[in-house]
Amino acid sequence: MSENTLYCGDNLDIIARYMRPESIDLIYIDPPFFSSRQYEVIFGDAQERRAFEDRWKGERYHYLEWLSARVAKMRELLRPTGSIYVHLDWHVVHYMKVEMDRIFGNDCFRNEIVWCYRRWSAAAKQFQRLHDTILFYSRSSQGMNTFHVLHEPYTEGTLRRWKGIKRHTTIGPDKTLIQVEDTVGVKGANMGDVWPISILNANAKERLGYPTQKPEALLQRMIQASTDQDALVADFFCGCGTALAVAQKLGRRWIGCDVSPTALRIVKERLERAGAHKVAMVNYPRSEGELRLMKPFEFQNYVINFVQGVQSPRFSGDFGIDGYTLFHRFPIQVKQQDHVGRPEVQKFDSAIRREHKTKGYMLGLGFTRPAYDEAARIKMDKGPEIVMHKIQELIAAGEPVEIL
Repeated sequence: MSENTLYCGDNLDIIARYMRPESIDLIYIDPPFFSSRQYEVIFGDAQERRAFEDRWKGERYHYLEWLSARVAKMRELLRPTGSIYVHLDWHVVHYMKVEMDRIFGNDCFRNEIVWCYRRWSAAAKQFQRLHDTILFYSRSSQGMNTFHVLHEPYTEGTLRRWKGIKRHTTIGPDKTLIQVEDTVGVKGANMGDVWPISILNANAKERLGYPTQKPEALLQRMIQASTDQDALVADFFCGCGTALAVAQKLGRRWIGCDVSPTALRIVKERLERAGAHKVAMVNYPRSEGELRLMKPFEFQNYVINFVQGVQSPRFSGDFGIDGYTLFHRFPIQVKQQDHVGRPEVQKFDSAIRREHKTKGYMLGLGFTRPAYDEAARIKMDKGPEIVMHKIQELIAAGEPVEIL
């Protein structure tokens, strides 16, 4: 496991391949919300179009199963003194709280942090939804987790009541109770679990154009509270890299992971602007030449992971099905060849029908005209829809969103 490194791929696979147990001090994740939204934004002076997905095609239990499996593996990565913050909204936070209690144990629950903000809202027959929820759990239930008390300013009422002087009772050198005076405002009140922090406006200096970008002030509180200097911070859904950028600025080490090559390219630039040097990229999409030189099984795994699919549980006798899409479980077949033809399409058609599915994806380096014609004929005859993609074009585009 390398520090100050960005990993490209499904975090479940990255954790299994690269991470060490009990090695991380703080994990923050802001997974895609279960909200069926798609964002397309423009980045930088070059006006490059990026597509970021916050869309989950499937029932809620699919999402919870998907996220819980990852959180369970992340728990194993935390040191005994470590903590995790899971950032969610109203769609699934109450369901995920139950899952977190199951994974970590009730005694490891620390806080349900409410991040509240203001924004323009449309009229509706309900109160406006103006907060997200962050579930804070520790790795240990014995109070071993690193935690530094943060402070917030006293209220105006408190300042008026104390008239500039705060008095509290403490135990003196002779073991008797004594009154001690403090200057109000030196530290402030102990911070609570409701955090009013503004969302980033369109002109904010730190805004990158990522649609769900969180303010650095929000991440700063979590990192300062739950880590010491030089601690290791990880974000396995790093998006545009806010948690990593704040960790870099606060003198912490960091690890980032995301399925999107586009996002990681932006994160790398952001971290370099924040002072990071020699940012390493692991498992980043290969060139076409490198793809052709990969061993067949490695090639298949790489492509399935890149399109965010699930590997087939069968290593033999799979009838040409190498994997499945995440939620609808549409079959995926991977071909490390240039001239995928009619016979391959016909065999895949039979495999899809055997699975009783209405759609399947063929991913190869190239397809013949008869292959496209055969796929069209099958669909016209009320057979399954066979979608063909050139792998090198998907990787060049950076965001194979339709494979979800």
